[in-house]
Amino acid sequence: MRKFFVETDQISEDKIEITGEDVNHIRNVLRLEIGEKIKIGDKENGLNYVCEISDISKDMVVCEILEKLEGESESNIDLTVFQGLPKADKMELIIQKGTELGVSSFVPVSFKRSIVKLSRKR
Repeated sequence: MRKFFVETDQISEDKIEITGEDVNHIRNVLRLEIGEKIKIGDKENGLNYVCEISDISKDMVVCEILEKLEGESESNIDLTVFQGLPKADKMELIIQKGTELGVSSFVPVSFKRSIVKLSRKR
């Protein structure tokens, strides 16, 4: 089931209004139709909803809330990345993007052919 994220102010008691870039993704890329079910996550408080698309317009997708799910904001898969030591300050970007994708831990590794070499002081 596809999952999208919205702000809390887009959620009312029985429906959720999706706006912005996700509308184009739902309409034109995924070609979802009225009646299809999707998951929607609240960015601010971590609540998740199972919804059914009830209306699709050019700039908004309206979904009816079918079920409210609590405590499902994190993946149940533990993913560890063994990352070779990169040049400069790229490690911060690697950690940021990996975390966004669901990586739970990173292990920096110094390989035989790595350009970056750590001394005992570092």
